[in-house]
Amino acid sequence: MAKEKTHNRKRRIIVWSILGGILAALLVAALVLGIRAAVHMREPNEPWGSYSFDGGAAQFQLDMFPYLIVDKNADELKIMQIADPQIKFGSFTRDRKTMDLLDRAIRAEQPDICVVTGDLTLSVFTYDAFRYFCEFMEKRRQPWTFVFGNHDSQFDCSKHTIVEMLQEYEYCLFDSGPDDIHGHSNFLVNIFKGSKSAENLIYSLVCLDSGMYPDAENVPLTDWVYDWIRQDQMDWYDWAVKGLKQCNPDVQSSMFFHIPVKQFADMYYLNELAQGRAVSDAVKAQLPDVTVSDVKGVVRESDKKDSEYVWGDDGYTVGIFYQGNAEGVTDHPDVFDYIKQSDCTKALFCGHDHVNNLKGYFDGIYLGYGLCCGYHTYPFFNNPKILTGKVLYNAKLWTDEEGNQMEKGVTVIEVSLVSDYGALTVNDRPNSYYK
Repeated sequence: MAKEKTHNRKRRIIVWSILGGILAALLVAALVLGIRAAVHMREPNEPWGSYSFDGGAAQFQLDMFPYLIVDKNADELKIMQIADPQIKFGSFTRDRKTMDLLDRAIRAEQPDICVVTGDLTLSVFTYDAFRYFCEFMEKRRQPWTFVFGNHDSQFDCSKHTIVEMLQEYEYCLFDSGPDDIHGHSNFLVNIFKGSKSAENLIYSLVCLDSGMYPDAENVPLTDWVYDWIRQDQMDWYDWAVKGLKQCNPDVQSSMFFHIPVKQFADMYYLNELAQGRAVSDAVKAQLPDVTVSDVKGVVRESDKKDSEYVWGDDGYTVGIFYQGNAEGVTDHPDVFDYIKQSDCTKALFCGHDHVNNLKGYFDGIYLGYGLCCGYHTYPFFNNPKILTGKVLYNAKLWTDEEGNQMEKGVTVIEVSLVSDYGALTVNDRPNSYYK
């Protein structure tokens, strides 16, 4: 009996020791994560950026912006759009598939520059995921740039910390932009032929921060509404374009940001009409009188009608979740109109809606969704049973124009730099293309 009591006592000691060890490990992990979050979420007390715009009073100088020099005899500029990697843990699980795709695509295409159009991460380990991606690009000596999406600074990392990190890397062509306008990825990447000088300025990438979520308390996240580009950003854009034209009156540019504008939905419906398909009277009544052409790709995002999302689309139930579509939001600028009036920006590329890859010309301006590359985000192509609700999984919709299941991939944008200057060739490259 005494021997049995001793045995039971030892067993209890072992069990409690194990439980105590687990609890201690959890407490240490929570403490470490808390400290990391406190460090990485820091924000300066004063406005921060690389210069002050001062309502347009700042003097435009090419030295304000990152730049890329291409060969003086280059016929084209090749841009690889990397849309929505949403890296979670870096080298673990599905992130490996994402990075393997990008590795093969970069080696095959050898782009002049890659543009990450937001949501590089969606992770409680944001800092580590960003660091992992930066090291990946640095190892390959691949020039790249980045604009903030709605998830990039959502958890353990502030935009300020991310900006500081990006500036450490030689091949990351990034700038935080003015300290006195909305957002922290408003900048140009200027492209020069042969050498950096005003007379050799050949093209520009206009990068903008399209924000995250509306600040208004009456806009819950479950309403599927998103932030928008603000008026001070478009004032900066006008200023930047005028500065570019002082260097080269004929210079052209492309614009990159994360959350699409309403013209993507307009283009979708106008193309539907052109193809003889039915469109509701509510939509037809508000469509602009413009021409669309060379429209390709699909809109396969769920319209999420089974959510609380009911505001402001005037019948636009297609799954294009454009910026500023929230109750009471009436003061945001028409980004497309500014682009049209600039006579400089000829194309606009975004991400955000993972299973949309609609592309085409809308009133003479090219609008393009980048093909989603992230294997750690929806849709879970490899296992349709993971999510079966309409909001995050609509398997009947997620096929391409030929009915084939869509693949993860990248978008390759080729811009002519010779006699047909500015002509675009844009193609989605799915994962299987690089096998």
